Amino acid sequence: MSKSIISVFGSTGRQGGSVVRALLKVGNFKVRALTRNPDSDASKSLKELGVDVVKCDDGDSKEVIQEALKNSYGVFSVTFPFGRKENDYDIGKKVADAAFDAGVKHFVFSGLSPSNKISNGRFEVAHFDNKYKVEEHARKLSKQNPSFVSSFVYAPFYFQNFQTFFQPKKSNENGAAAAADEQYTISIPSDPNGKPLEMGDIEDIGPIVSEIFSNQTKYSGSVVPFAGSNLSGPEIANIFSKVTGKKVSFNFIPPSVFRTFGFPGAEEMATMFQYLNEFGAFNGFDKSIAPKITNLTTLEDYLKKSQLKLE
Repeated sequence: MSKSIISVFGSTGRQGGSVVRALLKVGNFKVRALTRNPDSDASKSLKELGVDVVKCDDGDSKEVIQEALKNSYGVFSVTFPFGRKENDYDIGKKVADAAFDAGVKHFVFSGLSPSNKISNGRFEVAHFDNKYKVEEHARKLSKQNPSFVSSFVYAPFYFQNFQTFFQPKKSNENGAAAAADEQYTISIPSDPNGKPLEMGDIEDIGPIVSEIFSNQTKYSGSVVPFAGSNLSGPEIANIFSKVTGKKVSFNFIPPSVFRTFGFPGAEEMATMFQYLNEFGAFNGFDKSIAPKITNLTTLEDYLKKSQLKLE
């Protein structure tokens, strides 16, 4: 008997890549990786693992996407609209509609909490609210046709961000200083007097999504948020100090200052941190589900595993 097909968007990215690896590890499904460039090195690596790589991107037309999803039992969708004309809702709705019309049985969407709804209109974080609109649309499709099951996973602030945008910076420039005396600063708009920052290793999303696909009835309509650590800024800095052996301190950048930095997305990111500082990432959602599925990675675990070096 042939295995059911799971089609994965973003298959060469962080979220989709984790889902592909987890599905291959479990081995219950045949994996179809959807990518804009089937000839990339990442795509070739997937082919070598036995993955069916198909040229398709969620920026394509609904008709093209629907054709790429043909004969799929399940679809994992993650949207990343930055630098594109379509927003999360436009992209996610199109993919959900294509999956519905292609006869897909289980649609799993990587969503986020509705910031505008939770804050009673005080904060509107576009990518949070637009992803939630996709969730609402998918739920409507499932209600319209119960054979189209929808489930949702909510990712937190990535630990991986500490290796990119929020990387600790050297705060003493004395070249003669001994290595042991080097000092670093982590600067984030996470208010130490607000809600702790919910964070996680994005690699943990794979086992969660794999479990959701393997137990359709159990997770029908469910939201599964996950976070391996829930820490204040000073606690984050202390863990960095512990693992790296360097002196790491925390610097709080008020969101009002952060939004003036001028890079694309600065204002939206500042509003996001205002929202997170007051309400947290998963306000009102059940955070007890994910730890029952997989052993969630803590910040300390991640720093040790990634062998992060401060430079």
